Amino acid sequence: MKKKMKKNKLLLTLVVGAIFGMIFCAGIIYAQGDYTENYVENDGITRVIDTATKNDTRAISVKITTTLPPEPEQLPIYYVIDVSVDKDKAISIAKKFNFDVGPKIIAYPVQPEKALSPLKTKYLFKNEPYYLEIDTSSNAITYANKDKMMKISDNLPSESDAIKIAQNFLKRYGISINNATIETETIYLNKLDTSTNEILDKQPMMVQVRFKRNVDGMSVVGPGGKIIVAIGDDDEPVYFFKNWRTIESAGAADIIPLSAAIEKLKRLEVKDVPVTPLNSIEVIGIKIGYYEDIPSEEQTNYKPVWVFDVKTPASTETIQLCVDATI
Repeated sequence: MKKKMKKNKLLLTLVVGAIFGMIFCAGIIYAQGDYTENYVENDGITRVIDTATKNDTRAISVKITTTLPPEPEQLPIYYVIDVSVDKDKAISIAKKFNFDVGPKIIAYPVQPEKALSPLKTKYLFKNEPYYLEIDTSSNAITYANKDKMMKISDNLPSESDAIKIAQNFLKRYGISINNATIETETIYLNKLDTSTNEILDKQPMMVQVRFKRNVDGMSVVGPGGKIIVAIGDDDEPVYFFKNWRTIESAGAADIIPLSAAIEKLKRLEVKDVPVTPLNSIEVIGIKIGYYEDIPSEEQTNYKPVWVFDVKTPASTETIQLCVDATI
């Protein structure tokens, strides 16, 4: 009689965080403090909001366990300056990164899952193993050494040294950054037991430095408003991503009350709807910020959003849900 052997299912996973710049607002992880100590009682907002049906739209249950921020009546708004990139400008940018060959013009659908999705254009430069992509709609840039970007590394810099290396990299290519918050993260290749999700082993691959934009002292959230430089072995920058639109003042706009923003949150009227269906959430942080979209979107303005840091029953991680804050 043969004995049945239970085999552990092992999986190698790349924990790459924001490595390709596609950090959607609903997927950014933030470390949160304990907000329950200063819990504010307000029957209209900080109670559990029951699941309800309004206008045939099913609402989710919202529990708020954080202190409430100030509610501004007005905030500045901004125009996004037209930065459409033509071929000559793309070639000029590519020369700074030592590409001396012409670009390949690539048309791609904004929503690949939809047959009638509008097409966008980007320029692709290759000089193996390096490549450079420039999005024509937003001037977003992606540069990488594909041979070294996803390799296990034996000689990574410290996270503090990685910041200096990233800053020197940006200075070398004439990229200036003002009003940014700097974050660092070491990226690992994890070996998982898929039956338990236990991490059995992990190997370092790169140190990622993120420069996250601030406007008027408020964070820019969403997939844009950030610059990423990843440092590999021997202090070499192996990946660079920039989605940082140029803006100018466009006056001010009235801001909706927080209670109205929570009503929108209940109906999931958010910038980036989570892929995983939600029935309930716990809000552990609330703030006002600005939203910058994915590179392929022709964003015309910067407007404030209410930003909710939330926990869901399906995950231990914190995500962000963003609601338009202007009237």
